[in-house]
Amino acid sequence: MLRKKTIYWLIAFCALAAVLMGWRLWLISESQKVHWIVELVGGSDNLLASEVPLSEGDALYIKSLHFSPDKQMYDRIRALNLCQDMNDACVTTGLTVANFLLINTAETWAARNIVEGYARYNVLQAQPCPAKYETSVIIKDNEYLATLPVAEAKRFAQQRLEKIEASGGLVFSLRTAECHRYFAVHPSMAKGYLAHMALLVRTAQGKTSAAWLYLLTRPGVYAIIK
Repeated sequence: MLRKKTIYWLIAFCALAAVLMGWRLWLISESQKVHWIVELVGGSDNLLASEVPLSEGDALYIKSLHFSPDKQMYDRIRALNLCQDMNDACVTTGLTVANFLLINTAETWAARNIVEGYARYNVLQAQPCPAKYETSVIIKDNEYLATLPVAEAKRFAQQRLEKIEASGGLVFSLRTAECHRYFAVHPSMAKGYLAHMALLVRTAQGKTSAAWLYLLTRPGVYAIIK
């Protein structure tokens, strides 16, 4: 009897080990599909870097990436005044308002116009690394994808990912030395980009894919949007 129990537990242990090993290999395989996205923000080391103090505008931009804003955030967004100058402060304010409207309200038409409007200008004059702008473009696309049938949304999301992988971005490239330096001193911006890219990957590959979960579970990424 004891021998039978020993054999039974040995078989059970081996089966569990095989399942865990298979799951680990599958997770590694899935993570490789989106490893290039992590490299866009300078690699995993940048996610662990120390944050240089953010300006008030940048700190509010990060908060605009959240999916559960508090009443204080609503009040702060209402108090913002949009400006037309092509400088970092004005562009950041415009994108902050657009993010908030896209994520938390039904006023998406006006928000899309804000984001798309900047594509007609050289944002690089205001933001040498267009990380905030590219993140807002992804948020805009994710909002649009939510209005499409599943199959159509999947095709569109796949096309967007292909463009980002090939070009380094949807409008401007993040695959630059300037951006790698920027993400190294502002890891919160890297985390915000990865968080919303994860949602784009989820649409493209399906909820059962581990690739989007891999991005969300990179250090500090999920905390940006929760």
